Amino acid sequence: MGNIGPVGSRGVTRPVSNPAEDVAEARPAASVTPGSASVPTDQQVALQQDGFEPPGAPPPVDLTGTEGPRPLGQRERALEVTRQSPPGSVGAAIRPLLSGAMQTLGAVGYGMGAAPSAAALAVPGMAATQPGLLERIGENGRAGQAAGREVAAGQVGDFYESQRELLNRPATISNIMEFAQRETDFFRQQPLSVSAPASVMSASTRASLIMTSAVAQRIIP
Repeated sequence: MGNIGPVGSRGVTRPVSNPAEDVAEARPAASVTPGSASVPTDQQVALQQDGFEPPGAPPPVDLTGTEGPRPLGQRERALEVTRQSPPGSVGAAIRPLLSGAMQTLGAVGYGMGAAPSAAALAVPGMAATQPGLLERIGENGRAGQAAGREVAAGQVGDFYESQRELLNRPATISNIMEFAQRETDFFRQQPLSVSAPASVMSASTRASLIMTSAVAQRIIP
């Protein structure tokens, strides 16, 4: 009889449609342009292979306070002020005295900080069972050193920064005696934990030490 179409027409054939193919043909082809996010360019591929990433969002901001330089302690700030004083000045005469005191205090603090771990190291077999013990000794020692430098410092950094004008003056006897008196008065106004150790040194003793340092450096006008 032959093929009969929907209206009874003889000899008329219609192709069998595939719904999936019809949908695919009806969907417009996605255009791809060079440099788009879907297809990286040759330059982007090369950068990624070399370990580089293209520019993107800014790096996260550290809010923990663990990054960046460590803030200076009070004595460190005071020492920095004397380092900025010109040659032949009161600050220049004080600099070696303050630096020497910080070194001595830091050495004592290092020993106290490292002592507990060092004592544990003396126990037979402790080094073998605690492989990180030597590193802890160094870490505790450095922490004790930093703390020792600031013992009974009070707000001495603030004081020295407020006395820049006097510290920058020539190291005359009158200027040295003026600073020694101001520093003595400052320490007497600090808390007892600071004022008690500082009270053993009078203004005249301070002035004598500063003048001796100035003579040793040959900066007395």
